[in-house]
Amino acid sequence: GLDLARTIFLGYSNGANLVSSVMLLHSGRIERAALLRPMPVLDDVPSVDLSKARVLVIAGADDLTYAPFAPALVALLGSHGAAVDAHTTGSGHEIGDRDAEIVRQWLAGPATAIAQAN
Repeated sequence: GLDLARTIFLGYSNGANLVSSVMLLHSGRIERAALLRPMPVLDDVPSVDLSKARVLVIAGADDLTYAPFAPALVALLGSHGAAVDAHTTGSGHEIGDRDAEIVRQWLAGPATAIAQAN
């Protein structure tokens, strides 16, 4: 079966919104996630403990739809205990080489060490 303790989820745009929503609605299901071009989409967020969660958020500075809302998602995840590493690239909604570089560095760093060790 799928070992969720070793799984790192990657979501882009609405995929990132889906991953963050699962984190907020089902505590402990997702503990490592890289969210590219996300925004908060839940109207009501239950009390949830995300203290074991490590999250990468990457917004595009020129993304007029999603970028203005990314800081609210970073704050929301952080307010529930998640360790959030937030970045903004000089792009729009599209994914580019800089995104890949940031994700690669994050995957190699301490935020994912627990998932790699299990």
